[in-house]
Amino acid sequence: MADAVQIYKYRCLMCTNPYTEPRLLLCGHTFCCRCLSSYINAEYVTADDRLYFPCPVCETPTYNDDVNADVSTWATCLPKNDLLVSPTAQMSGVQFCDPCLRGKESNPAEVTCTECEEKLCIQCRIHHERSKLSATHQLNSISGNIGLLASVYEMCHQHVGNTFDFYCVDHSAMCCNTCVLVSHRQCNNVKPMKDVIKKSTATPSPVESELKEVTEEIKKMIEEDDLGIDALNAKEKEVLTVMTDRIDKAKDKLDILKKTFQSDVADIFRLRREQLMTRRKCVKSFHINVENSHQLISDSEHQLTDRHRFVIREHTKNQLSGHYRRMDQHTKAEPNRFDITLKLDETIDKIMKITNIGHFEITSSLSPVSQKSNGQITSLIESLLLTPLASNFADSISTSDLAGSLQHLTVQTTSITTAVNVWTGSVSCVYTVNARTLGGVRTPYLTGGIFTDNNELLITDINNNRLLLFDDKYSYQREYRVDGSPSDIARGRTPDEIFVAVYQTSILRCTLQNGQLSVITKISSPPHTRSIAVLGDNILVGTEDSVKVMSINGKVTKSIKTSGCNTYVAVSTSNSTVYHRDNDDVVCRRLDSDTVVYRYRDPGLRDPIGIGLDRDHNVYVCGYSSRNVYLISPDGSRARVLLPKLSSITNPSCIVVHPTKQEFVVTSTRESTVLEVYRFSDDNM
Repeated sequence: MADAVQIYKYRCLMCTNPYTEPRLLLCGHTFCCRCLSSYINAEYVTADDRLYFPCPVCETPTYNDDVNADVSTWATCLPKNDLLVSPTAQMSGVQFCDPCLRGKESNPAEVTCTECEEKLCIQCRIHHERSKLSATHQLNSISGNIGLLASVYEMCHQHVGNTFDFYCVDHSAMCCNTCVLVSHRQCNNVKPMKDVIKKSTATPSPVESELKEVTEEIKKMIEEDDLGIDALNAKEKEVLTVMTDRIDKAKDKLDILKKTFQSDVADIFRLRREQLMTRRKCVKSFHINVENSHQLISDSEHQLTDRHRFVIREHTKNQLSGHYRRMDQHTKAEPNRFDITLKLDETIDKIMKITNIGHFEITSSLSPVSQKSNGQITSLIESLLLTPLASNFADSISTSDLAGSLQHLTVQTTSITTAVNVWTGSVSCVYTVNARTLGGVRTPYLTGGIFTDNNELLITDINNNRLLLFDDKYSYQREYRVDGSPSDIARGRTPDEIFVAVYQTSILRCTLQNGQLSVITKISSPPHTRSIAVLGDNILVGTEDSVKVMSINGKVTKSIKTSGCNTYVAVSTSNSTVYHRDNDDVVCRRLDSDTVVYRYRDPGLRDPIGIGLDRDHNVYVCGYSSRNVYLISPDGSRARVLLPKLSSITNPSCIVVHPTKQEFVVTSTRESTVLEVYRFSDDNM
């Protein structure tokens, strides 16, 4: 009899955390019940006419036997895989001997017979081992529901209801009766499973050492992927820096040319104006002379003698004639119209026609380390598949979790630098900002914030009608005045685009480039707008009693009813989910289907008015009335009180999580300390 191997800290292939209520699929893959339920619901939304769901890893269909069962219960109907949880959890429920139960007795079971699929107490085990019919049966130490679990592993997932009774040596495949008849009719080396098991158990299996090698090679591939991500991020910054430098130099050159052009224009037009003014002065002088002469002749008609009138008239005619000749000489060749046409240089025309300031030439490759590891893993997997394994369940681990995942599973990488586990690490305040350092007519009230691409903190001050900019060390840099009271801010679809919610009036679509904030458009917002987030082409707006989904042009396309006070929102751009407050609940739902992924409530969390997400989709929530900060897992299955109380803030108002560093910012509600920065650390390091 072989004792079950104690296995610790197996992790779900979806959430990558230790299993919670693991459920086993027919293909052999295991997932947390909550993860699987969320996945099934999402799959059912897109195909609500089918009675199965594909495995998240290998895409093998898993059917639901009860056609009338609600889709939300499908995951709970699957068998539990108690082998993948801690022994303490496995033994938490008392298992009773099946033969004794038939005899109206309740004796604790000690072992499970994998062939009879029964649990046995000490006495029944002795009789079982002594019986000629069952003496050779495999007995395992009782561990939760392992007997049922073993039987599930022995079921053919292609032909439901059939067990694996044969083994095709040619294809290294376990087969049921139907498999042999349909897929292996031409195979000459199909053996009964019991014969293959006897042969395979005669020599030690290399599975443990080979799986260890696979694990090491996988680690190398993950490290190479991390290096590739770091290199890609560094290259992105380099490309942007080079292009920004070129554009800045081009701008400087254009500014110089502009100043030169302005100077030339001023000189040319000044000369032409002087030319016209000289001409006009000459003409004006003649005009005055004519008027004077006309008046003199008129006056002489009534006051002078005929002789005097004659003399003045003749004298005036001669004078005017001479004056006109001189004016004509000075003005005849002088123009008084200038048709000036601007001739732009071809370069300017070309600039105006530019639709792209650069392009990319990308060459991709797989690193030599990853190529080598991939080849090594392929060889190891092939070696495992070509070696018939013992069916002793306690000594086996589903190879489908390895071979299948190589084809279908996207491994979630972590940073090469050692990251602190946010679920076990400690949190401490590392920086504070006092209200006095920020100025303002009123006490600053910081209600929403984002981190820019430069790791600068941009945050709204609703009390003083401004945005405040802090550098990557959280030193105050400058303010941007806003027409109205900015209540929240969100990053847009491009690096420089931001959206600012002006309380109860509008949403400003802006750009922040080279330290300059420019308002591009003003979008009408729903009444009582307090919080915003941007997901693709949608603006999520938190109001008094709902979450509004708006298009970029301001049209409301959907409304999600909520209860309680102001609704605060946050989004995950990678999986199209929105998180919002609903009274004292934190709700996670898919935007495309309105499916509620989870609803989290805790008596210790009251008035959750600030919501933020880290890069692993953990949710950070600050409670205004409970005066604390909570951490909720991506699937909502667990939570942790990060801060039972804050350092010097009484009522938190907003939480902003850094996108790359393991730290977050909490703001206050009109207090002397307006901002605190908290950072994770590992007490064991």
